[in-house]
Amino acid sequence: MSVLRAETLTKKTMNEKQYNTINELLAEYSRLNAALEAAEAEIKTVQLAAAQELLPKHAQAKIRLANLEAELRKVADAHYEALFPEDKKRTHNTPFGGLQYRKSSSLEYDDEEKVLLKIRLACQEELAREAVGRPVRFTLAQLIRTHEEPNLEALSELDDATLALFGCRREQKDNFKVIPFAMKADKPAKRDGKRQAAEAAG
Repeated sequence: MSVLRAETLTKKTMNEKQYNTINELLAEYSRLNAALEAAEAEIKTVQLAAAQELLPKHAQAKIRLANLEAELRKVADAHYEALFPEDKKRTHNTPFGGLQYRKSSSLEYDDEEKVLLKIRLACQEELAREAVGRPVRFTLAQLIRTHEEPNLEALSELDDATLALFGCRREQKDNFKVIPFAMKADKPAKRDGKRQAAEAAG
């Protein structure tokens, strides 16, 4: 995890004002995230009628959090090299929270019926392979769900060339995450408290 201190900033990376903007946005994000979690917990523990007053605040917090995340993503994209100098550890922590990028992928296709037809034809060929003693690479039950949709989990295990035969393609995307600040538990203090309680009980 990288930490970029204000005193080490240069004109080639980010200036102090730009970095302070990140801290200000993260601080507000962390406060709102904590307030949102508290509101959600309260909504779950009271009846809906009693929670009516909380719902507008909840909706406002959700909208503001989404806007803050979009704003932080914009700043992080603009200063990516300064905030994430190491490609492998794409997390940047500050005293007010953190920013993180994570890779993910999903499978996309344009015509579901064509994909299903191509999978059925390919699976028939696999059965023919099995008949002559050759190992089967996939089966119809693996690649098509019972309600007739491609099984993306199974298809994602195949290579891109095989996916292309079915009219599928693997789409890569870069996920951005804002990490709200969280207080760490004071473990030594907890141990001392337990010890004192045990001595008092003894």
